[in-house]
Amino acid sequence: MTDNTLDDPVDLSVLHRLRTDVPESEFLPDPPPVPAVLGYGLDESFAVRPADPATDAAMVAAWMRTPELEKAWEQPWPVERWVADWRAKLATTYSIPVIVSYQGRDVGYMEIYRPHRDEIGKVYHSDPHDLGWHVAIGDPTLTSNGIFGPFLLGLTQAIIDADPDCRLAIVEPDAANDRVHHGLRAFGAVDAGEWQQRADRRIRLFLWPVRGETAEARLFDRD
Repeated sequence: MTDNTLDDPVDLSVLHRLRTDVPESEFLPDPPPVPAVLGYGLDESFAVRPADPATDAAMVAAWMRTPELEKAWEQPWPVERWVADWRAKLATTYSIPVIVSYQGRDVGYMEIYRPHRDEIGKVYHSDPHDLGWHVAIGDPTLTSNGIFGPFLLGLTQAIIDADPDCRLAIVEPDAANDRVHHGLRAFGAVDAGEWQQRADRRIRLFLWPVRGETAEARLFDRD
């Protein structure tokens, strides 16, 4: 990464999932919440913080070049592209990049975002206050051992708690990712079935409706 990267003008066009058809009247004034306190018994082991383009991009770029994450995310980007992506996200209230630490060590990357402003918001009846997340576990020793499942459930509850107007949280893993589907069902997410996010991506939509919301009210009728 060159010293000039952080001084370059912010380019929102790098946000390939950001919708351009959402009116500004539906933009929220604040970014998605990153809870300083997670609660739900998580704080002794886990913490989350906004990613810093200057100090965290190289670490995440290295994680994303590992075979498992390159396959899952398809973003084996150079450091400079991660910097540009995060600077663009941090200049909006659409999405925020997040570093996850476990027992004092940085181990994962997340994006907490507003689905209404994301391309996924066209797949269901989205609302500006809906919340969603993507996660990449950079330390492979922490996968498939029951550590991250309770964290992700607790984080979902914590971000909902942080926005009293949020009535729905979503997750949209790839339609073929059966292991993740099983975990989300086990933690009480409503399995809303498969949907075509775009021509080259089919997802399985999982919903956490709260505060009187129902999953059925948010789904489009099937053709």
